[in-house]
Amino acid sequence: MIKDYCEQEIIDGKAHIHIGLQFEDEPDSLYVAVLEGDEIGAVSRWQLFYNGFDCNYQFKPHEKEELIHYAAEQGITLREA
Repeated sequence: MIKDYCEQEIIDGKAHIHIGLQFEDEPDSLYVAVLEGDEIGAVSRWQLFYNGFDCNYQFKPHEKEELIHYAAEQGITLREA
């Protein structure tokens, strides 16, 4: 995965994280990983969107770790719930 950006906002005590990404086998397609967690960074929802539509994608454990690591590089502390 190629990560492009990472944004976080807190709404009603829940963290909403958006990570822009591309997959190496689809270099012209831009996706957004949407993660939802609590105020201490425990992510309980992992979703992938393409053009605003939910892809119903199940992130693999190593992909989740990549996203957690990327968010940490951007100053956002996450962990899997």
